[in-house]
Amino acid sequence: MADFSQQLAQRASTINLNAGPSPLPDAALLTAAASLLSYPQTPGMGIAEISHRSAAFDQVVLDANKDLRTLLEIPDNYRVLWMQGGGLTQFAATVLNLAAWYRIKHQLAPQDDVEGWYAVTGSWSKKAAEEGARMSISARKVFDGKKHGAAGKFTGIASVDQWDVPQLEENARKPAFVYFCDNETVDGIEFGGPGSAAAFPFEAFDPEVPIVADMSSNFLSRPVDVSKYGIIYAGAQKNLGPSGVTLVIVREDLIVDLDAAVQYGGARVPAMLSYKNMADSNSMYNTPPTFAIYVCSLVLRSLLVSPPLPLPSPTARPLAPLSDFADQKSSLVYAEIDASSGFYVGTADAATRSRMNVTFRLPNGGEELEKKFVKEASEKGIKGVNGHRSVGGIRTSIYNAVTLEHVKTLVAFMRDFQERNQ
Repeated sequence: MADFSQQLAQRASTINLNAGPSPLPDAALLTAAASLLSYPQTPGMGIAEISHRSAAFDQVVLDANKDLRTLLEIPDNYRVLWMQGGGLTQFAATVLNLAAWYRIKHQLAPQDDVEGWYAVTGSWSKKAAEEGARMSISARKVFDGKKHGAAGKFTGIASVDQWDVPQLEENARKPAFVYFCDNETVDGIEFGGPGSAAAFPFEAFDPEVPIVADMSSNFLSRPVDVSKYGIIYAGAQKNLGPSGVTLVIVREDLIVDLDAAVQYGGARVPAMLSYKNMADSNSMYNTPPTFAIYVCSLVLRSLLVSPPLPLPSPTARPLAPLSDFADQKSSLVYAEIDASSGFYVGTADAATRSRMNVTFRLPNGGEELEKKFVKEASEKGIKGVNGHRSVGGIRTSIYNAVTLEHVKTLVAFMRDFQERNQ
């Protein structure tokens, strides 16, 4: 067996704040590393070497699904699908599957249009709306953050009374879905949690219209009422596991035979994008990314049996410790930004600041000072704090595997950097 002592020492001296792929729990990685050589259920064969149709891998998926259902309290009328292609593929897959469902449900004429409503709060929901339009639906923006943000940028989420939600007549055709991105990694904007004034306004939409949520970057960071959604999806590479697999949670009544929609004007859709194909085959329609799913199963198990904080009460929801943990960590960074007298300036409105991706600028020193910040942070072992290439600035991503001590070290560096450069 390999001696991981040197690698573990290097890991201990590094704080990984990349936006994704992002850090994973040490225990899960060590188990996965050993299982690559020989998986306990298949001695002599590694987890990446066994058949995806074997009993051993069947059990991996069963365990992962069970733990996920426990953590998210997923109702029985929802299916869990392990797919590929990341959020960008789901931009299209959600549209194609729900457009087919809608056409079949309403028995549309081939020339009839299908509409999808998008709350555009940042770079990723903007891309989703653009992809929806490419998929030949009418993509209506019921909110456009750039029209409400400072200097035409995505800076926050207006109250729902400022959204452009059409008031439909009684017999008017409804949209096939309403889409939003729960956390915008590029822009550092997040909808609030349950009960928050900045929570997604479910009440503004017809309850018969499925809500689609991209939760890629805040998945498993707080409790979610899954029953409010038609589809939730998440690229694994933030809080769930390595890149290469995408988790989709879909309500069973929305799963239809996509080919059956052709007579109602639906398009032929690649078989790999069909939720029905994935559900019918228990996500084994083709060879899935087996190792990525296995690592996800280890992460799910660790969140369930050893959360970063204890349950606040015996009746607390399973993800309550992750929510408290995220609040603790992000509040430390935001407090440092707010106390800096303008040396650091957050890019998102206070009410919708992301707990996962803290974005800020150094306005007095401009891009050169920001480059210096990134360079010196890296020299201190704090990696991946440069902002997204499309917007610049600084971004510190503090996902579940980032510890409280990591964040305290980051805050200490921020304070020291300000003292030396203001």
